[in-house]
Amino acid sequence: MFRLSEEAAHRTGAGAILARAYRGKGIALMFHEIHSDVDGELRTGCSAAQLARIIDAVRAEGRDIVTIGEGLRRLAEPDSVPFALLTFDDGYRDNRTNALPVLERAQAPMTLFAPTGMITREINAWWLGLRELIKTSDQFDLPAMGRSFDCGDLASKMSAMRMVTGWIGTDQSRADALAPVFAAKGIDLATLVERYAMDEAELRTFAAHPLVEIGAHTQSHRFLSALDEATVLNELKSNKAYLENLLGRPVRYFAYPFGTPGACGEREARLAALAGFEASFTTRAGHLFAEHLRHPQLLPRIDVGYAPQSRAALASRLNGLHRAMTTGFGNPVAIGT
Repeated sequence: MFRLSEEAAHRTGAGAILARAYRGKGIALMFHEIHSDVDGELRTGCSAAQLARIIDAVRAEGRDIVTIGEGLRRLAEPDSVPFALLTFDDGYRDNRTNALPVLERAQAPMTLFAPTGMITREINAWWLGLRELIKTSDQFDLPAMGRSFDCGDLASKMSAMRMVTGWIGTDQSRADALAPVFAAKGIDLATLVERYAMDEAELRTFAAHPLVEIGAHTQSHRFLSALDEATVLNELKSNKAYLENLLGRPVRYFAYPFGTPGACGEREARLAALAGFEASFTTRAGHLFAEHLRHPQLLPRIDVGYAPQSRAALASRLNGLHRAMTTGFGNPVAIGT
């Protein structure tokens, strides 16, 4: 029903009218992997062609693509030109090989949020292990979930991916419960991280590009809400210090590794400010308004880096209709919710 409503609003032109109050001065867009083979990676990212299409759509809406610092400045100026931020999470190598050429052609800046463990190969990248498990298995058992999966085609594999990630939710113990299944299938997480993620030399080279800024993304990419306060603060400070030492420049911005209300909230926002970040991004859907300058550690960010993606779905996220519909036409300003 949601998708049908988006489609109808897009086809009739009603979407932009209905969402007028939900269209903010800015919008922060989130990507992860930019794949060469989208179906082969179970549509967990998007293609370079989709990235280019999104950039074109953003600019067709009258938005400049700017850095985070410029965007925050524009939020404070009522007469400034509307803007969009392009953000990428986790430090995947294809951000350099597949995304950067698109950004160069469009002269569009981006921010990459990098967790320490992804770059140093010390991370529990269970999401990569889960994808590899499903990619390489037509059947598997997940005892902790009490489920068996038959997934011999793309549709069933994508369904299994959604079901397991939905079951994990924000429960780190459930993510950790995947480890015996990975071991039984011969899946090594360190090998997968080496395959998909930049190393220190690559990140330094990438960060030197004039269109690229590096932000923080914690040390271990865990659910922060499940950790005690001291551990959360260490996750933030150690990641910031690692990146600043590696790159030789300040790291001013942060993105929560899981940005839903159940994974981060006011406590984490307070700790992000204490760690020295000027602004931090969640995954709460919504546009950026001047009011967010009073709450800069819980800024909304919209995922557009998934496939497949219809033109109607993209339009509803860019014009604010997605926020309107998901909140039942509630508060346009996403702060903490």
